[in-house]
Amino acid sequence: MNASPSDTAIVITDPQNDFLSENDVTWQLIGDSVKENKTVEHIDELRNAAKAHGYDVFISPHYYFPTDQAWQFGGAVETMMKETGMFGREWTLSLDGFDGSGADWLDLYKGHINDGKTIVVSPHKVYGPESNDLALQLRKRA
Repeated sequence: MNASPSDTAIVITDPQNDFLSENDVTWQLIGDSVKENKTVEHIDELRNAAKAHGYDVFISPHYYFPTDQAWQFGGAVETMMKETGMFGREWTLSLDGFDGSGADWLDLYKGHINDGKTIVVSPHKVYGPESNDLALQLRKRA
């Protein structure tokens, strides 16, 4: 396989406290796996390697806003996310209350994600980035 920065990018999904911090809502559910697989460390290594070699890095975050609380149905994981306030943000146009919240980036990643070069796409709402603008953002940079 030949990969180059002109046609390859790194996509990181949900590098947020509510998935990767020992102090947040899903740790009891996934913490053992995160530690066993060294997920936090490997994401950092991958991001560092991508940046060092000129690859674009895209972040696909998971956010829920107060208006999403009115959803009338959802699966078991969506219900759990709603009940725990996972990835909750106050509003789409405000970062009030974002810093340090479960929706915020893991501290280890903050400086790199907020570097002005990393592309943060619109939030996805379900299980992956098929419901946000990631595909568009990738196509526009090809």
